[in-house]
Amino acid sequence: MTIANLPTFYSMRFTEDDGSLTGDSNLYLDQSFQTLNQIVNFFNQGLQTPQKTTAEIAVYAAQAAVPNGTIWFNTTISKLQVKTAAGTIETITSV
Repeated sequence: MTIANLPTFYSMRFTEDDGSLTGDSNLYLDQSFQTLNQIVNFFNQGLQTPQKTTAEIAVYAAQAAVPNGTIWFNTTISKLQVKTAAGTIETITSV
């Protein structure tokens, strides 16, 4: 599931002289609500980590742009794994 970014806030007239919302502010609030509603639904359904193979994870582990703490579900071994340092992937296991 892909969640859209919140719309960019910009300087706009928010209400008409009679107090009703302008078309731009109504659209902005509608887009904001839709995105926030997607986020709430996403959390209510449970978080799902990205699913990658061992080979894909090995490539990500070597990339400096992938931060430590990144978590994947390794579909090759059916386990959660986390990047703990450059080139280091640890498997999360139960005790």
